[in-house]
Amino acid sequence: MRVLLSARAGVGIHARAERPLFWPLAVAGLTMVLIGLVLFQQHKQLAAEATSGALGSWQILDDKHFNSPTGLAEDRDHHLYVADSANQHLYKLAADGQVIGVFGAPGAAPGQFGRPSAIVVDPIGILYVADTANNRIQELNPAGNFIVAYGSAGSGPGQFNNPRGVALDHEGDIFVADTGNDRIQKLSPLGKVLAIWGHSGAGLGEFHQPFGLSVDADGSIYVADSGNHRVEKLSPSGAAMAQFGAYGTDLGEFDYPRWIALDSRGDLFVSDSYNHRVQELSPAGLPIAQFGGQGGQVGQFRRPEGLVVDDLGAMVVVDADNDRLQRFNPGPVPGLP
Repeated sequence: MRVLLSARAGVGIHARAERPLFWPLAVAGLTMVLIGLVLFQQHKQLAAEATSGALGSWQILDDKHFNSPTGLAEDRDHHLYVADSANQHLYKLAADGQVIGVFGAPGAAPGQFGRPSAIVVDPIGILYVADTANNRIQELNPAGNFIVAYGSAGSGPGQFNNPRGVALDHEGDIFVADTGNDRIQKLSPLGKVLAIWGHSGAGLGEFHQPFGLSVDADGSIYVADSGNHRVEKLSPSGAAMAQFGAYGTDLGEFDYPRWIALDSRGDLFVSDSYNHRVQELSPAGLPIAQFGGQGGQVGQFRRPEGLVVDDLGAMVVVDADNDRLQRFNPGPVPGLP
């Protein structure tokens, strides 16, 4: 269940002593404010219930193979792919968390990795991997064999500085969070540079350590602008459309958000890494729920990173500093329809 509450109270109300006719409007406005506060508190309570697992249950998928895992992707057959950054290879897991493949090894040769981070999978199972320390994007086939690589170290078009995010649109174009260069690059399916968006800064359309990317059904791009503690939304042409969040610990605020996943409704799931939680936002950026909290118990996180969510609300999260994956299985909220 998703709850979206908004309190907009007292708008346009003006009450002055010499015009008592307007006092009923002022009282109505105050009533609306009080109702809004009650609804907001109910919203906060639902978010707290989500944190404690009242909206479902958590389970550990794998806590035996990873060393600082980061990125996560899921293919059409519900296989999971994990960028195991410190071990410098990728794991392929069955839906139940069993390891069924290991791709790559440390190094800079084709098919090898240097601190891989993000992964995305296209509809036919091709993997696109942000090979961060090697400053390139690698393509692998479903068996993990090398196909091609794009990029090199630098700040020119088609060059990267510690890229940490990668996403695809419905045309097969590739979007790369060029993290160290504080920009987003758009590449064709053949790796040709199509556009470069943004530069260092805190204004709308500017970035500071952009990380995870996600593209919605309309082609809009959501960027985890990690160092600015916010999410930015770009149009398909790269124009800045909106920003969500600010530094903090309240709902809708972030402390180094790293990764973004979208569900079929367009809701955003953001790994709020140093608040040790996942937040769910509406397409307009309004907070809906939060999951997690700092710790090592089931349902808690230490620096959540990559995440995927399906149409039924099931979610898998990389729990990086606990070196594990956790799955959230949704369920009903007690006492609510």
